[in-house]
Amino acid sequence: MKSDDSQASQETRLYSGFQICDALKPKQKCFRLRRYNQGKFDDLFHEHIPKHRISEDNAINFMMILVARHSEWNDLYTLQSCLNKRGKEPTAERPFQMPIEYPEPGVIRRYCSSSDFVAWMDEVIQPENFRPSDQGHE
Repeated sequence: MKSDDSQASQETRLYSGFQICDALKPKQKCFRLRRYNQGKFDDLFHEHIPKHRISEDNAINFMMILVARHSEWNDLYTLQSCLNKRGKEPTAERPFQMPIEYPEPGVIRRYCSSSDFVAWMDEVIQPENFRPSDQGHE
């Protein structure tokens, strides 16, 4: 049988706790963009929008656009980053890393990163598990 302390430490390993937005609400999506610049991080963009205003696909596309725009890619490289793998000319580039994590209970985070830029979107997927002490303050 596991002790309560063991169970609590196991739960904290499930959640990254990284850069959690205190202002995130259950019916919003929180978008962020950050640049790694000579050993430090610069926050470049932070915006909340109502969840119903953007689909998951469009949100991912937006993050890709943010990263590409700030990376100052040329037009051809930007086009190549959108190509599928069928065919050889022009070459398809795969510059984006797109991991998913859970920064806190009830929240999913989708990342989009390339080179020195990382964008992410936080979204509440389990309102009943999201910040239980704040439930009355939507």
